[in-house]
Amino acid sequence: MKKTVLFIMIILFISWGSLLPGASPAGRLFLPGPGYACAEENWRGEFDSICAKTGESMELSTDELKSLISRCDKLKEVIGKLEESTKKVFSKRLQMCRDLYAFALEAKKEKK
Repeated sequence: MKKTVLFIMIILFISWGSLLPGASPAGRLFLPGPGYACAEENWRGEFDSICAKTGESMELSTDELKSLISRCDKLKEVIGKLEESTKKVFSKRLQMCRDLYAFALEAKKEKK
């Protein structure tokens, strides 16, 4: 029961970000500002690609979930080198996506 509530809360929080102005379909808690131009680098496409699958996380295979978690870990290093405010926002969002995928993977393991 607690895991289900946590899962729903994470989904709602991730989805809430897509309602903000300047948010992509992947839903990010980011409003365009001074650091916006530097935020549009190569890592941004990877971020959007990873976090775009949060809505379907429970339908993904264990291999897909493991791959997404690995991609999150690699991208975390890249985001860690960004300007402070951008780093703070995207690090938090990426960690939430990673936590959701880890939760879905654990739930699949428990089902078996």
